[in-house]
Amino acid sequence: MGVIYIYNTLTKKKEIFEPTEYPFVKIYHCGITPYDTSHIGHLRSEISLDIIRRIFRYFGYIDIAISNFTDIDDKIIKRARELNLLNDWQKIPEEYIKYHLEQIKRLNNLPFYINPRVTTHINDIVDFIKDLINKGYAYKGKYSIYYDIDKYPYYGQLSGTKKEQWEQETEFLEDKKHPYDFALWKFKKEDEPYWNTEIGEGRPGWHIECSTMSSKYLGPQFDIHSGGQDLIFPHHENEIAQSEARFNTHPWVKYWLHFGFIKIKGEKMSKSLGNIIPAKEFLDKYGEDITRFYIGSYHYREPIDINEESINLAKENYRYITSTIKTIVNEINSLDRTFYLDDNKIKIWKELLNYEKEFINSIKDDFNTREATRILLEATNYINKNVIGSETFTLYITSYNFYNIASRIYGLWEDIFYGKESKENLTNILLNIIIDIRNELRKNKNYELSDKIREELRKIGIDLLDQGNKTIYRFI
Repeated sequence: MGVIYIYNTLTKKKEIFEPTEYPFVKIYHCGITPYDTSHIGHLRSEISLDIIRRIFRYFGYIDIAISNFTDIDDKIIKRARELNLLNDWQKIPEEYIKYHLEQIKRLNNLPFYINPRVTTHINDIVDFIKDLINKGYAYKGKYSIYYDIDKYPYYGQLSGTKKEQWEQETEFLEDKKHPYDFALWKFKKEDEPYWNTEIGEGRPGWHIECSTMSSKYLGPQFDIHSGGQDLIFPHHENEIAQSEARFNTHPWVKYWLHFGFIKIKGEKMSKSLGNIIPAKEFLDKYGEDITRFYIGSYHYREPIDINEESINLAKENYRYITSTIKTIVNEINSLDRTFYLDDNKIKIWKELLNYEKEFINSIKDDFNTREATRILLEATNYINKNVIGSETFTLYITSYNFYNIASRIYGLWEDIFYGKESKENLTNILLNIIIDIRNELRKNKNYELSDKIREELRKIGIDLLDQGNKTIYRFI
């Protein structure tokens, strides 16, 4: 099928994708910190990654994808304190993990192989930190155990940030060797959750968690680490530093993949602006399929400015494509096989194959679903003009195969292709019965009743097309 190109945040360029262990693609995705309800930004990352996983599968790879839950964190503790739940703080991550998984399940996303939680990996995290201490990359302070960034020569390679221009965890500056060092383990504080371990009573720092869980399941070097662009620095930069120090690998992760920001009507989505859209609210309003198509029609790295105009356009395009697919699927089985193509139909056939080739080339080029969607819409216009009503099996089956590929990539229209035995097949049978009755009415010159049948069907989105003595239907 050819080469896949992927933009690597680490090298700032597109590269040929070469997995560490073919045919597997080992992927770690930074999941949510469950201190509040998931929002449209989380849906964007998970849908975009899901489409990328489907693209890998289309090209014959086996993706091994995991995504964590950071179920102990400063934000969770802060929320527990606000709700007077410090003695029962686990209720907060439990509630929001459940919420998140319920919304993702609605989207037809491929499940992750593992969703590791920080609180079930404390011993692994402690072992990671002990290794860093023994290798001279970490030191103990009064309040925390810190990573000594000066011991690691490649800091800033992902983000371009110079360590001297950055201070981390400023409340502990006097406790650290350097202002840019970061905490691996935070020692016990009054009223806060903690674990009694070999390195002291306390809890993990943020960055060590993902390094530990990803390497535990994917090994000391793996293929892709993904997350939002806001995680590039300091989170992913710090992950690289501590992981390459422990495993003596460079690079620790071959390809870094980051998803674009979400804007709401031109403004950055933030709590301070009060414009965060909860995941459930968005899905309830627009539906799962429209949400998948809307987000999937953007390139994963570009920002999405969410507004009614762009959503309505996505709705219109999705319904147009869907109605065309339904028409192709419902008509194809009634067509005779092709025994001859004239020059014009050969020309149409070659153009359909060219659309398919362009579509495949676009998804190979850094998973460019924006370009793929443009091609899909252009091809749909062409199919409606040149294929629908042609009664040429070759043109129908080529269109069918093209849409089947699109279905596999977008994770959409599966009910049309694979659910025909139930609802779709019944619809086809009933409509053909109605068409036969209407044709009898026309034969008996009962045009008033035959026209009424056509008008009533149009009201529910079905158009009847009279072609001489034959009538076909299409969804509108």
